[in-house]
Amino acid sequence: MMNTQKIKHLELAAFDLSSALLAAKVGMDRIEFCADYILGGITPSIEDFMILRKSFSKAIYVMIRPRGGDFVYSQSEILEMEQSIAQFIKLGADGFVFGVLTTDNQVDIAINKQLVAQSNGLPVSFHRAFDRTANPFEAMELIIQCGFQNILSSGRQSCVLDGKNLLVDLQKQADNRITFIAGGGVRSGNLKTIMSEFYTSFYHSSGIVDSSKKANESELIQLMKIIKEC
Repeated sequence: MMNTQKIKHLELAAFDLSSALLAAKVGMDRIEFCADYILGGITPSIEDFMILRKSFSKAIYVMIRPRGGDFVYSQSEILEMEQSIAQFIKLGADGFVFGVLTTDNQVDIAINKQLVAQSNGLPVSFHRAFDRTANPFEAMELIIQCGFQNILSSGRQSCVLDGKNLLVDLQKQADNRITFIAGGGVRSGNLKTIMSEFYTSFYHSSGIVDSSKKANESELIQLMKIIKEC
């Protein structure tokens, strides 16, 4: 049965400024701000962030990812990620989203700790690179060790509904040491079911329902309505 006693929140994965501004308009709880839907999300521009920051007073977590593709980065790319974090801190970011793996799909402990330290105490989420790790239970322990506060995951499936059993098991092992953000295929048509099957404090959706690859305002309004009612 759905737990109505605990507060649930909605985070929008905004892949462009217009989608992020829609999220601000409808009162989204938090924005994960990135760029380029086709690449799966990369670091947004400083200019777009500055516009969004003026329009949205709630939390903005910035994606720190220098390119699409895998999550194994060169030294120059790591330096670029550090520099991006420093810039966005100065401009008022509330948190960051990133994740670095090794060539054998293990959590890169040293680099992730380095980037967490660069985040200067702001909360950090390990993004869906988690779903590519060799062993999710071992990976979760290493991510906790690195100092992350959240893990974004679909339970290694394209939709959270299909991965909910793994998320339940991971959450049980985590024992409140880290928060899982349920993301992947979350839409207004299945959000109630997802919440009834897996409780967490944040659910994550792009709000994209058509070929435009942009968040849909009606979809965002409906998602927020469901969150508030449940």
